[in-house]
Amino acid sequence: MSYDRYVAICNPLRYSLVLNKKICVLLAGVSWLLGIIDPLPYIVVLSRFPFYSSREIDHFFCDLMPLIKVSCGDVSKFMTIICVEGALIGITSFVLILTSYSYIMTAVTSMKTALARSKAFSTCSAHLTVILMLYLSLICVYIIPSPDYNTHSKKCVALVNTVLVPILNPILYSLRNKDVKFAIQKLFFRETTTT
Repeated sequence: MSYDRYVAICNPLRYSLVLNKKICVLLAGVSWLLGIIDPLPYIVVLSRFPFYSSREIDHFFCDLMPLIKVSCGDVSKFMTIICVEGALIGITSFVLILTSYSYIMTAVTSMKTALARSKAFSTCSAHLTVILMLYLSLICVYIIPSPDYNTHSKKCVALVNTVLVPILNPILYSLRNKDVKFAIQKLFFRETTTT
């Protein structure tokens, strides 16, 4: 999405040439491939851990940190894998997103009219908000160490990146569509007049 925003704002006349169908499929394919490959080291290492007799995980879903809590093996290698993978995948993608947004901010600040700047900022603000929410929740759950795993607060924060962010993405982007806005206004206007 950040690359899409970058091309739309920094190279608007070349948008359809730069982001053609082949590039879109390539970008989606790489994202899906990384999403499949990313958990493989965790699965391999976790499959070799011994676990306590109780198989109950104190979490909403089967996540890494709650699995570490119920394992009775040495988790130091696993924590190293989490840090290395977080540095390689997480920080790299975050830096790429921030780089594209720095180019976008440079292009937006050089726009001559306030209306153009406002439109460009509103285009990017929804995506940037979702990205920051996602990365802050990931940092809180996986990177910030907690000597005694604070289950309740970590569970709530984990819900942000597994439930809230996927729900917010389509809502925020569909609200930018004029037809969707009109349908929502029509729905609410009709409800207020009938009551």
